[in-house]
Amino acid sequence: MTPQTALGSCLLGASLLFGACARDRRGPDGDLDLQETGLELDVASLAEPQSSLRPRELRGDVPTAARIADYVIQARLDADGHRIDGTSRITWRNTANESVSTLPLHLYMNAFRANDTAWMRGSPNAHGETSSARQSWGSIELHAVDRVHRGPTRDFKPLAIAAPSTEPTALAWREESDPSIATIELLTPLPAGHEITIEIVFVTQLPKVIARTGYSGGFHLAGQWFPKLAVLDPGERPGDSPRWNNHVFTFNSEFYADFGNYLVELDVPATMTVGATGIRVDAQQSEGRKRLTYRAQMVHDFAWAADPLFVEHRGRYKDIRIRQLMQPDRVMDAPRHLAAQVATLKSMEARFGPYPWSTITIIHPPDDAMQAAGMEYPTFFTTSDIWHSGFPRWILEERLSGVYTTVHEFGHQYFQGIFASNENAQPWLDEGLNETANAIAYMDRYAPDERTPPWLVRVLGHELTAADLIRIANIEGDLLDPIDGPAEQFDQDVQSYGSVVYRKTAAVMHTLRNIVGHVAWDRALRLYAQQARFTHPHGSSLEKVLIQQLGGGSGQVDLGTTDLAPVRLDVKDFLDQGLREITEVDFSLYAVENRRLRNDNGLHRLQPDIFAIGPRTELSRTKAPEHIETPLEELEDSRVEAIVVIHRIGGYRVPVELSVTFADGSHERRYWSGESRHHSFSWPGRRIVHATIDPDHLLWLEGRRLNNFRYAKKFESPTPGLDRIVSLWSEATTLAALGFFGP
Repeated sequence: MTPQTALGSCLLGASLLFGACARDRRGPDGDLDLQETGLELDVASLAEPQSSLRPRELRGDVPTAARIADYVIQARLDADGHRIDGTSRITWRNTANESVSTLPLHLYMNAFRANDTAWMRGSPNAHGETSSARQSWGSIELHAVDRVHRGPTRDFKPLAIAAPSTEPTALAWREESDPSIATIELLTPLPAGHEITIEIVFVTQLPKVIARTGYSGGFHLAGQWFPKLAVLDPGERPGDSPRWNNHVFTFNSEFYADFGNYLVELDVPATMTVGATGIRVDAQQSEGRKRLTYRAQMVHDFAWAADPLFVEHRGRYKDIRIRQLMQPDRVMDAPRHLAAQVATLKSMEARFGPYPWSTITIIHPPDDAMQAAGMEYPTFFTTSDIWHSGFPRWILEERLSGVYTTVHEFGHQYFQGIFASNENAQPWLDEGLNETANAIAYMDRYAPDERTPPWLVRVLGHELTAADLIRIANIEGDLLDPIDGPAEQFDQDVQSYGSVVYRKTAAVMHTLRNIVGHVAWDRALRLYAQQARFTHPHGSSLEKVLIQQLGGGSGQVDLGTTDLAPVRLDVKDFLDQGLREITEVDFSLYAVENRRLRNDNGLHRLQPDIFAIGPRTELSRTKAPEHIETPLEELEDSRVEAIVVIHRIGGYRVPVELSVTFADGSHERRYWSGESRHHSFSWPGRRIVHATIDPDHLLWLEGRRLNNFRYAKKFESPTPGLDRIVSLWSEATTLAALGFFGP
């Protein structure tokens, strides 16, 4: 999910900068991205795939052992009442080494049932949201819970709509203190290695569109719309007892569920165009309604959207069908979203392994349903509109609005969809890694070379990159909460979730990637991705891979030498600081100057000191050398030395590179470990012109960079203060872009 999905009415940021804003839906540059990338996209009709999984040779490993929970759902949409009547048959397999006596459920839609739920209490706009929602609360009501099968785990069989023949047995259930969770009581414990099938009759009332789900007019987005089983976690270490992970649904928390197969029959008005997870395997129509049947394999959720106004746009990448459902007045934007989707898919497959499913469905909510924009589900996500400013390109260009949402939400198909880490316990492992991968996707698509982040926004010729946006986000947010913590640790009064979980994680990972080298980091992440597929990975798994792959047996990376001492990066220490501390990276040039060479004047002894034996040796001042009175700028170079002092202001210890330029036009670079609070460098016989900390801009973690460049006295810029003014303009425009174009 993106924390800032809607750009708002005609992008307020550009309006503030330029005093006007136009929303030209025709967009003369609508196919700009296609021209820039040179992609050949097939936008012709593409037949529905025969399987929701790609062929084995294309999809990569999809382990059947990861199939824990299967769902067969029949649902009917009352479009006027925005109500879904459903029956869900869930088969769950106990793969733990202990028996279980309860089956916890998530009832996510109940978060919008009243203004005192955990979600509503945690929302920063709760008062406004509840007042607008009072006429249209959302909820899930359970009308019946029955057991229809129990026994040893059977061979996996194709799912069928027909109900099991076993006589049902009623089961007791209860809502917990927060209505977003419930618990089913089993009559007798379910042993390890056994499975149980339960059937739940439920009614879901969709709310007026709010945070990832709901309706607006004829548009309906059904996200987290059915009762879902929680995950029985085996524990992080051998010998740990399994425990149910059934977190309360809060404002920042997202979703966590087991993989399985889904068979879903949707009964909707015949006028509706529907998009859903997986593939459509059947369609029947009668008496003004239609029944659409969908099948999805090895997914952990199922979402769908319906709207009578949807217009369909199709494309493909290799054998993957890409389907966009959008409002009629936005059809001209479809090629740009498709180009972004294909470019991101190419980048992700190359770096994190093959995409396993045969479809991608992209939903474009209407203008009055933007709270539904920017949300991910398996093979299915919602995006946001491209903004057509009407300004000439020499004033404003951007590569973010709309298409960045497409890039970001598709990225979740890996970190949230294929890996399926616990988003509530460690949101950074999904959102933060995804943000990292999004920047890499932009680099793969636009960067002139692997070391230079491409521009995302141009304002009057001033270019802002992904690194700029991430750095600015970390100026304040990185000092509020550590990255590695559960979603509920992030206080909405502080609102650090976006800057810490998304942007600071990306800053940590990109800084590490830049220091150790892109090839080494990419190789390590590829290994992590191979291990994480369909496994619910923990953050410690990623850290272990990074430490071993980047640092080898020592866990350290050699970067060079300074003053004959080796400079090394301790990968574990770097990650500990970045993920679990609230320190920041901030270096400053404390001194950049030229001075007289030391020990070239002062007191001189005429003969050795005899100390207390014999007569006292007299000390006399020798005649001062003639050059003592010579102004510094007139001295020979041999009597001058250049001095640079770096001050580590921030608490984050990380190696940093220093670049200096001398008066003779030569340049030199030196590494510093960054361990102490300050360090001095000197160059006898040379005059320095200026110095730069982190000249290649590797430290995406460093938000404050105005103190990273400094001239020596007598070599200042011919326009004093101009450099700072330009830097301040850079930060101001970056802040504007982050706030109004930002992910």
